[in-house]
Amino acid sequence: MISFRYHIVSIVSVFLALAVGVALGGGPLKGEVDNTLVDQVKADRAVKADLQVEIAALKATNGFSDDFAETIAPGLVGGVLKGRVVTLAALPTSAQSEVVALADMVATAGGSVGGTVQIGDGMLDVDNKQLVDELASQLLDGAPGISVPADASGYERMGALIARAIGTDELPGGATVDGASNSILAGLSTAGLMSVDGELNRRGSLVLFVGGPGSGSTEQRQGVNTIATALITAVDADTDGSVVAGPIASAREGGLIAAIRQDVTAAQEVSTVDVLGQTAARIVTVMALAGQGSGQTGQFGVVDAADGAMPGATDSGSGEAAGE
Repeated sequence: MISFRYHIVSIVSVFLALAVGVALGGGPLKGEVDNTLVDQVKADRAVKADLQVEIAALKATNGFSDDFAETIAPGLVGGVLKGRVVTLAALPTSAQSEVVALADMVATAGGSVGGTVQIGDGMLDVDNKQLVDELASQLLDGAPGISVPADASGYERMGALIARAIGTDELPGGATVDGASNSILAGLSTAGLMSVDGELNRRGSLVLFVGGPGSGSTEQRQGVNTIATALITAVDADTDGSVVAGPIASAREGGLIAAIRQDVTAAQEVSTVDVLGQTAARIVTVMALAGQGSGQTGQFGVVDAADGAMPGATDSGSGEAAGE
């Protein structure tokens, strides 16, 4: 009986607690809960509305900045690349719209684009190291005139081959696309490592690498950056100069531009611009190309940019600290 009565009391207690909860929820506490939820919804909507206003204002400001930069570009950079032929090299994750816009800015600066190549994911995949090594050896055997150190890595040799295929250090106006160039390009295309976008009409004396934000794990990005830095540095050595332009993300930790700036050798030879995506950045990019043609190297932009916003800038304190 004691056990039975104990269970009865327990069951009654449970139902009583439920009844009290329902009564409170539908009674005196209901209004407070409903009001709190309503107030929170109103607050969230207000925050959302404020953010939308801020976003619209930022878009309008950016639009004005781009229009202004586009207007003054001819007077600012017109002629700085006169007589120069530039080869564009699009890296994985780069935006095609930026490649096109940079080609237009090269023309505004008085230069011409000899052609555009697409560097494939396979070229920068560490798993393809053996393929790159073997292909570089094969292509070098069929491409006389390319000089590489005996202890050069596979990627350094591949960079020298790419430089021979798409660039030159002999004439500002570029060089003809000859049999050696076509042979190298065919080998790279067949292996899925690099391809020509359309036609390569002339090998450029300057090479502009267009980067993107990057992708993959930390380890994968590190591998890609190490390979790309080796290739770009080798191309720079066998042409009149190279510039790497990318978005702000590429200058932060794990990005290609950050890797180049942290590499002592590369940073002394290759110029970088880290604010790609804005018209002003394209202006700075062609100015950096002109600087390379004159033997000057610089790191420009807003994230740890040692040389400020543009060539000739002296305000070194305006750069954004890495990781911010």
